[in-house]
Amino acid sequence: MRLALAAAVALAACAPIEAQPNRTFTFGSSPSATVAGATWRRIADVTTPRSEVASAVFRGVVYVVGGFGGGNVVETYVPDRWSAGPRYPISVDHAMAAGVDTAGTPGLYVFGGNVNGVAVARSFRFFGDQGWREIAPMPAPRSQGAAAAIGGRIFIVGGAQGDRLVSPTFVYDTAADRWTTAAPIPTPRDHLAAASIGGRVCAVGGRRLSVLQNLAVFECYDPTTDSWQAMADAPTARGGIGAATIGSRLFVTGGEQPIGTFKELDIFDSASAKWTRGPDLPTSRHGLGVVAVGSTLYVMSGGPTPGVSQTAVCEALDVR
Repeated sequence: MRLALAAAVALAACAPIEAQPNRTFTFGSSPSATVAGATWRRIADVTTPRSEVASAVFRGVVYVVGGFGGGNVVETYVPDRWSAGPRYPISVDHAMAAGVDTAGTPGLYVFGGNVNGVAVARSFRFFGDQGWREIAPMPAPRSQGAAAAIGGRIFIVGGAQGDRLVSPTFVYDTAADRWTTAAPIPTPRDHLAAASIGGRVCAVGGRRLSVLQNLAVFECYDPTTDSWQAMADAPTARGGIGAATIGSRLFVTGGEQPIGTFKELDIFDSASAKWTRGPDLPTSRHGLGVVAVGSTLYVMSGGPTPGVSQTAVCEALDVR
């Protein structure tokens, strides 16, 4: 999970600096979520404590897949109860997941991750009674990245293969079961988070293979122009994070540093292109699952202390 600082420093020193696009993205004007006065609440714990999970929402149901301490365990959540789901075909951690509700081929999709410490390209789709079915593998093995869906396509950004950061953006067409490659992420990093907002894929935070190399970088990809744009840095530099979108806002929380884990909740408002601070997460953690269902933000599992630790604690924030 944690690689040598020397490798991270070497990568940082050798990595080319890529030019940023000159154009400025404008986002849609969907209603903003209101967090004033919102407070976190404890919800039912997951049955299996774990960290470095993959999480996503498919048709209103929350899924948590794999992770350290979880192996191939799948749990589903509908307020306020967790249930055991069909086991994932392989024991995996640091995988990437996204749900596609209506466009393309609907389903819960899980990509790559580490199997026995080695990144894989294998990917699977889950759809109700059909169970898990293997789909076309990613073009190359990858773990510790992030996934976000727009329509019937899923974008895989950032991540690593072993001790090497990867920059290509993989795009999976759920209808065709086919992969293409899009413009590379300008700042390669792992343990980042991503979510779709205003028709863009926005990638935030992450690190250069080490908790000593946390980043606040915030970059958004426009699939209509196949280009990335640098946005205002997030207030908190961190990796091992999670993010989800509610309305026109992106919520980012969790993360890891050498001496502890993060509780800060950073909120990006796409209407104003500004960051603000929300109420602190009661249980700081990294390697967590973060999703949104309607106007509720859910935080699940993760590691409460740096390194390999697990918790079953889950918390929710109702945003109006």
